[in-house]
Amino acid sequence: MPKSAIDATIVHIEENLTPIAIPVPKQCAECGAEFGCGVASASEQGGCWCQALPAIMPLGVLSDCLCKACLAKAIGVEIIKQLNAAGSPKARLALAEPYRHQTELVENIDFTIEDGRYVFSEWYHLKRARCCGNGCRHCAYK
Repeated sequence: MPKSAIDATIVHIEENLTPIAIPVPKQCAECGAEFGCGVASASEQGGCWCQALPAIMPLGVLSDCLCKACLAKAIGVEIIKQLNAAGSPKARLALAEPYRHQTELVENIDFTIEDGRYVFSEWYHLKRARCCGNGCRHCAYK
């Protein structure tokens, strides 16, 4: 095969390569644990793993990235603050409504584990948008 045909094949292959997301090694600003941050490849891949969590934190609250466990705790605390500030049941439902599509349960946001049992949060119940009838501790529909 002539050199120009080989060069053209290489260019064609390179143009059709899909970028591989390589997480950037980061250290959690809260606990110091190392984790992979996808922000470096976010524009090519559609976002970092943290974008799957509720985008409810006020801008400028965090100074740097957190690992998933610490970010979930911080978001859980912020959700409680915002639910308390919302006041009325209708306002609380409205706060959770944009996140109903997020079906993956996240510890410290949607539930905690107490004595080996899952305890669903008020946030989980609000995202669910209906009472299950089991008399849950954090039921938003009592």
